[in-house]
Amino acid sequence: MKKALLSITLVTLLSVLIYSCSSDDDDSAVSIVIQTPTPEPEETTTQYTLTVSAGDGGSVSSEGGTYDSGTQITINANPDNKYQFVSWSNGSTDPSILITLAEDISITANFRLNGMIFTRNSFNIINPNQRKIDLISTLDANPGIFVYQKNNFNYLIVPGVSDIGQTIRETSPKGKTFVFYKDNNGWSDYSIENDLASTWVIRNFDSNSDFFILGDANEIGDDWRNWKGDIIKGTPNERQISWERVNSIEQMGFYHDVSVGNMNSDDIPDILGVGFKFFFGNDNGGYDFIGSQDVYGGDDAFIDYRFNPPLAFELYDFDGDGLDEIVSADYRESYGTQESNRVSIHEFNMEEKKFKEVFTSNSPTELFNEDLHATSIQVYDFNNDGNSDIAVARENSSGESFEIWINNGDLTFTPIFSKKFECNQFNMLEFEVFDANSDGNLDIILRPQTCGGQPTESFLYSSYSENGRGLKLNDCIWLNDGTGNFNVYSDKELISPLWTSYLFPYLENGVLHFVGFEFESYEYDDENNSLKIDVIDFGVDIR
Repeated sequence: MKKALLSITLVTLLSVLIYSCSSDDDDSAVSIVIQTPTPEPEETTTQYTLTVSAGDGGSVSSEGGTYDSGTQITINANPDNKYQFVSWSNGSTDPSILITLAEDISITANFRLNGMIFTRNSFNIINPNQRKIDLISTLDANPGIFVYQKNNFNYLIVPGVSDIGQTIRETSPKGKTFVFYKDNNGWSDYSIENDLASTWVIRNFDSNSDFFILGDANEIGDDWRNWKGDIIKGTPNERQISWERVNSIEQMGFYHDVSVGNMNSDDIPDILGVGFKFFFGNDNGGYDFIGSQDVYGGDDAFIDYRFNPPLAFELYDFDGDGLDEIVSADYRESYGTQESNRVSIHEFNMEEKKFKEVFTSNSPTELFNEDLHATSIQVYDFNNDGNSDIAVARENSSGESFEIWINNGDLTFTPIFSKKFECNQFNMLEFEVFDANSDGNLDIILRPQTCGGQPTESFLYSSYSENGRGLKLNDCIWLNDGTGNFNVYSDKELISPLWTSYLFPYLENGVLHFVGFEFESYEYDDENNSLKIDVIDFGVDIR
């Protein structure tokens, strides 16, 4: 009975299924749709470029390359011998740096000499002079180079130098003057100045906050009586310098030294040149001239001067009366006489209308056992007592020296310090005065040079195996102890394998700098009349 019921049930279900799958409408046929799956998008990899470079004084472990985004790379900065790593250009001070690539990156490792930083700017100078020797002498044997600062601009003044081998001044062309300009990249630009700025040889210079003056000594030929140059005035204004000649042709002279001051209390700057040639500034912007024909005595003399004419002097108002006194020192006198190693003060006498001697002393004879010839004078307060003191640079055939005279407060002065260098030990070309270590005391910074083109023991010396020569700056820096006595800087060695024949000091943002030129005269390109040079600036932070 159960089997019969199962059969009936199966038949019934089968009938239902057959009926539900059939239809009188042909459109009811089943459609089969095959769908192709959409593929997943391929992943694209972004790549970035890494550029790594090293400044002077070191190397890097990799120069970079092209890498996938997110790649991490470690770069090491490796200083050369006598150099140290300073920083990466992104500000990191770790010599090993991890870089993650998320953009194009360019980075530089910066190095410095032990104790010093430096910049190097290269130029190919097209000679603007008629002769090759004039360009080489301008950049090498040039005592008139200095840095002038005004309105946050730095000007490296490089006066022209003529060939001193010439014998006739009138037929010897002057050398063209160069001016180099400093920015964040160093001394990165220069200009060649017009003919008004051209000179034979500048021995000394002076300045105030508005302008500077150059004293052209000429020194062409063997007869010093024919050495006649000009006083050149330069007024800088935002990378441009306006030049003018102070004197007329008839007023040319042996301007071994020049000084700017106020000699007649009218607040218009006046100029004094060697030979006691007075140029009084006037309301028209020019100068009224009083020559030296009546200087040495007589009722009409403008100054009573009983010694040989000095080659070094300075104008300064010691007594605060609004009129500058004339500070002078001797050049080439007989040792042991009152004239030798002397300093004199001449004050303007209102009744007699002339400068009269108020002080003379040859006390340095007690400090030196030979006559030394004064080449420049500077006035500063070296012992912080509120009275301005005197510093004198001197020379003779064996070497150079500097000395300090302390102001006693009554227009008399007492020498308290002197230092003499033998030429083969250390040779200097005058000096500058700065607070080099920011201790509140004014220091003496010497302008070093070769000894007749040869290295010296303390500045240019042959201690570097890499190139057989180098320089050391310690003996350029004499630190004031606050009393007007000085000691050479010795906290650390300031050495460099770089080479310059001369260096010229200046202070910028509290940091002492020395700037000079590096070149080889034998590399002068005669075909193109040009010379490749580097302007090297050492920053010596001893604060």
